[in-house]
Amino acid sequence: MGLMRFAAPLQGVALGDSLVQRALRPALFSSLLLLAAYLRITGLAWGLNSGYGHDRNFQPDEYVSLRGVLQLDLPAGRIKAPGAYFEGTFNYYLWAVPQAVLKISGKKDVRLSDSTTKDHSDLLYTCRWISVLFDLCTIVVAFLAIREATQSFYSSLLGALYYAVLPIQVIYAHFMRTHILCNLLCGLVLWLSLKLRQSQSSQLLLSVGLISGLGAATRYPVGLIVVIPCLYLLFNSHDDSRNWKSRTLERARDFVAGPVWLIGLGFLFGLFLGHPMLFLDPSSVTKAITGETLRYATLHEFSAGQLFNLAVVWEYVTYVLPFATYPLLWLVPYCAILYLVFRRRLYSLSVPILIFSLLYLYFMGKGYLGPYFARITMLLFPGFCILVGIVCADLQLRLRNKQILAVLTGAILLVLGPSVVFDIAYGRAMQQKDARQVLREDLQKVIGQAPATIGVSRYGAYFYTVMPATEPLKSQKVSVQLQDAGQKADLFVLGFPREMDPAAMKATIREVEAQGQFKFERSYNVPVKIFGYEFRLARFPPDMTYPFPTILLFRARGPT
Repeated sequence: MGLMRFAAPLQGVALGDSLVQRALRPALFSSLLLLAAYLRITGLAWGLNSGYGHDRNFQPDEYVSLRGVLQLDLPAGRIKAPGAYFEGTFNYYLWAVPQAVLKISGKKDVRLSDSTTKDHSDLLYTCRWISVLFDLCTIVVAFLAIREATQSFYSSLLGALYYAVLPIQVIYAHFMRTHILCNLLCGLVLWLSLKLRQSQSSQLLLSVGLISGLGAATRYPVGLIVVIPCLYLLFNSHDDSRNWKSRTLERARDFVAGPVWLIGLGFLFGLFLGHPMLFLDPSSVTKAITGETLRYATLHEFSAGQLFNLAVVWEYVTYVLPFATYPLLWLVPYCAILYLVFRRRLYSLSVPILIFSLLYLYFMGKGYLGPYFARITMLLFPGFCILVGIVCADLQLRLRNKQILAVLTGAILLVLGPSVVFDIAYGRAMQQKDARQVLREDLQKVIGQAPATIGVSRYGAYFYTVMPATEPLKSQKVSVQLQDAGQKADLFVLGFPREMDPAAMKATIREVEAQGQFKFERSYNVPVKIFGYEFRLARFPPDMTYPFPTILLFRARGPT
């Protein structure tokens, strides 16, 4: 009787702990989503009033997105979008849905040739919200995928948190571009592929193939995600009694006998569903690919002499990825990968993701211009966050000492913390008036009603760093021309895609003034800072600094 009296309070304590856990877990996951949403929504209205056109949009790639979607009219049955054929049309069809709603609800019809601001800002803003929604869904899917692999809530939460605060993801969730949807589709394929380890039903195989096909229809290189379910099927084995050659041969025979055909069938259907013109009008799609897509391809990197030259891939590993995960987040997946290499027991979970990551990084790293754009690495991150979750779960099982686990968890959170601060500072800076808008207003004040010639330097990315400020000023009295610093003009503007080091700025000013035509007036730049600390963006990839160009304004020394 005494023992029962003693056990009763213990049972009550256990029940209380269980109730606390049930309440705590939804609260933690909701907090994660709220943090992710805040980071992605802050600054979402940046650049909406820039205008529409190659020389108008502050974010140049959003012009490409708008150009494609404005060719569509779903209510009228117009599904051809030649402006999207260079990359894939699935995301454009999704964007065309809010476009149709805006049109039906009474908004002015948006014509491709129209370059006014009001006609497209509502559509652009709505599609940015879609990007935010897709990225939040990716976080949920990443959590579910890790939970499927590990059955651990806290490891899943930590892996999803890693994805939620990634700077490149936070930045690109602000834009109307296709990369965010690609990551969602990749995350879905990873989640379903992990489910294939337990069940290989026809429905699941067709679904994972279909989603992979939709990925290829969104961006052609994303079709590579179809290898993920294939690799999981090939590496899935619960019988370790036979040698690896026998197991591999048997799995390969089973794979070829059935699953590969269902995955392939689903892939083709998804590709047709998301990019019907690839089948219905292949000549137009081929023309767009050869005329536009291949202009950015570095096919010489795959010549016999360069095939095993991994210098460009190494640049992605040592330069692009660290900045995409600025400032310290790159340490987390790199350490996780190193850990998993020595954990043979986890190979069935980790090796398919590692092989896919290596294949994607090899082909995209060598095949696309060069190691300059962080957006190329984005498709790696759903897999990386799953690897991080797998490692956390394994450490949780191996390290029974709760104090050590607490220290490791705290160390990971400390690594994540600076990225959260950077994300907040970035979003707050996007809420400030853009440097191009400030420059435009200053030019209007300087010119007034007088005739003037504005010279724009031909240097680099002038079409989005300077032209959005000067192009709207064109009139019968005001002309805008591309020129060098040695030519005459009333005003001369020079734009750079990111922040400049003070030494580089001084050298550029001296170089322009040495031509004898202009005198430096002022510089324009929006700093990314918080708590008095300024993040220096001078070495960042240019696609991470679209909102923060540096612009130098010069005035003529004498009458022109």
